[in-house]
Amino acid sequence: MKTIVVTLVALACALAFAQEARADDPGRIDAYVSPYYDSSGPIIRIGEYSSGLASKNRQVFVATILRMKKSWGRLSFLERYVAAARLYDLGFRNEATYWFYSAQYTGRQFGSLVDQKSMGGMGSPAFELYHAQGAFLELVGPDVNGYAFGDVGALVKIIRRVQSENRTVPDLRAIYSGVAFIGNAQWQHRNAEINAGLGTLAASLDKQGPEIARERVENGTQTRFAQLTSTPFPGGY
Repeated sequence: MKTIVVTLVALACALAFAQEARADDPGRIDAYVSPYYDSSGPIIRIGEYSSGLASKNRQVFVATILRMKKSWGRLSFLERYVAAARLYDLGFRNEATYWFYSAQYTGRQFGSLVDQKSMGGMGSPAFELYHAQGAFLELVGPDVNGYAFGDVGALVKIIRRVQSENRTVPDLRAIYSGVAFIGNAQWQHRNAEINAGLGTLAASLDKQGPEIARERVENGTQTRFAQLTSTPFPGGY
């Protein structure tokens, strides 16, 4: 049952391409996830990378992303989601897609492995993080997927890369200080279910490329995102 649920969640997120076109700016992600991120500033409160990600100085921002990449295996899903949103807003949209799917994976990983029995209520770190991962997925996903599904082949390559990079579970207790997780003996099995779900998504997209393109045209998504481009990120996409 868990494998089916994970797969359906992955597919539900991916099918954001089928949503009707919205009236706001497709080149900018409007998101507010208290207390971590407010795109209107932007105001960012996620730890050591906050000021660099929020910087309006392009060089400072790029340097921050490069510094984060050097600590890739120790990044939280919060850091990855915020980086994805900022990369998207600053025009590095292919890079943003990779960060978004990495964030989605690690966020789902957190949600599956956190000890929900001892999670606590509002104000507790585990509770706030658990609900933040769903909020970021819901708010960042539609624009990133709206853009990314314009090139399904490239998206599938990114998804496969994320799948390959996450076959093992990092030290979550070190990444999320003060959060209780279920016993380590269950980690690999649950992660394998998440990983398999992502593989199912990639296989489905491989088959559905023409149908996706048709639906995007019919519901206005293609027109909405057609003018967006992606600036190559140094050493990335």
